[in-house]
Amino acid sequence: MKDWHYYRDPLRVYSPDFDILVSYFNQVYPIIDASDNTERDRFDVCFDNWIKKDYWIKIIHNIEVDLINFSKDALEF
Repeated sequence: MKDWHYYRDPLRVYSPDFDILVSYFNQVYPIIDASDNTERDRFDVCFDNWIKKDYWIKIIHNIEVDLINFSKDALEF
């Protein structure tokens, strides 16, 4: 087993941020789990989700696209 993740602090997402971000996570699924290279068909709300860099890039891109399309009032929030 690779120890690539042991030196990093995992990202923990709690509600209400989770309520916003989960839709972005779901947009990239199914994924290949970064810890064991198995396919994960959906975001697991109860356990760790080891997301590879390529998927994070897609998630961030999708968020950025939505931010561009938000109204000015929403952005100031």
